[in-house]
Amino acid sequence: MSEEIAISLTNISKCYKRYARPVDRLKEILLPGNSHAQEFWALRDISLKVYQGETLGIIGQNGSGKSTLLQIIAGTLTPTTGEVFVNGRVSALLELGSGFNPEFTGRQNVFFNGQILGLSREEIEAKFDEITAFAEIGDFIEHPVKTYSSGMVVRLAFAVVANTKPSILIVDEALAVGDAKFQARCMKRIRHLKEQGVTILFVSHDSGSVKMLCNSAVLMNNGRMLEVGDPKDVVNHYIALLSSDNNEVVIEKIKSDEVTLIEEDNDFIKENQDQTLHRHGNKLAIVKNVKILDEKGKEIKKIETGEYFQISILVEAKAEISDLIVGISIRNLMGLVIYGTNTHLQKINLPGLQENQGLKVLFQVPCYLNKGVYTVSVGVHSEEGLSYDWVDELVVFEVNNSIYCDGLIDLQSTITFNYPEKYAIAPSLEKY
Repeated sequence: MSEEIAISLTNISKCYKRYARPVDRLKEILLPGNSHAQEFWALRDISLKVYQGETLGIIGQNGSGKSTLLQIIAGTLTPTTGEVFVNGRVSALLELGSGFNPEFTGRQNVFFNGQILGLSREEIEAKFDEITAFAEIGDFIEHPVKTYSSGMVVRLAFAVVANTKPSILIVDEALAVGDAKFQARCMKRIRHLKEQGVTILFVSHDSGSVKMLCNSAVLMNNGRMLEVGDPKDVVNHYIALLSSDNNEVVIEKIKSDEVTLIEEDNDFIKENQDQTLHRHGNKLAIVKNVKILDEKGKEIKKIETGEYFQISILVEAKAEISDLIVGISIRNLMGLVIYGTNTHLQKINLPGLQENQGLKVLFQVPCYLNKGVYTVSVGVHSEEGLSYDWVDELVVFEVNNSIYCDGLIDLQSTITFNYPEKYAIAPSLEKY
């Protein structure tokens, strides 16, 4: 990755004026000294540097300012204050079909958008077949865009953006509209562009994609940049923010880098403190212990592919609780979630607990994982999603696979073969 700066933002803020009545806007025009507007700051004091070849994930709750920030970088919005520096051609997939004229055909929109993105007509003509092949909308390329489904619009929009050889690619959650096949193709193209050194700004609610794809990540909250750092840490802090009933406390912990501290008086947690664990929740119920067990209940650290293992979780209530849900998340060392489930998804109704009462929950899991090292995160929460306790990557275990295979999991396929009748081998002639 180059040290040359691709994007530089200095003290960027964006303010919108909101009027209670249309006449208030007219009064402000006629009487400039009197303001009748309510100010809404979508962004406040954003300073950020993105280097060439970097892939930056941007996450945050709806209304946190992510889209506004990307529109300013793309040049479709002007900041109220601050300076923007962008070095290179920007291709942006912001809102569904943004930049498309619904009355134009798909073909006309391809040429129109390609020229906006800096390509000559000759360059677009040379890429047109590649664009249409990627979009896979068939004869609809000659029909007005207003007749397209939402999936067709985003397929064509991404096909144009991904084939303009951008220096900077901006993708803002639009890919969630496409089907699974299209999303997989888009992610493959994004990875290819990343390998070619394209600077990428990637907004997604898929935390696994952010951790796998991005070099760094930004956490936005209420128009401010709350944190910039390692994608794994930023995503964990985002999850803490989502699951908390007191965001102000979590935000202060993130700012002071205390969200990773383990304060519980718990011998098991203390033994794992050197892992710099992430923990959050209101502590109405806490995770007291987590163990990996074999089928007979013996604690183990290594598992053979094809065997069953158990994840044993001891939960202790700190208040009376009637809606307890316990969940697990198994991840590889890149932070990719391999498997996650909870008692609610499995339709297991756990009993209510009294204060200081404990409950052991066992997850029996067949091990289809391939050889490697994996972690287990454990969460305890209410039916409404209120986090009682979440401990990230608390237990580490190793999987050994005596039969080599490639990939993250071993699907344990079997192989047979035969000669089709057409290719049947004739019996050899006897020698006389």
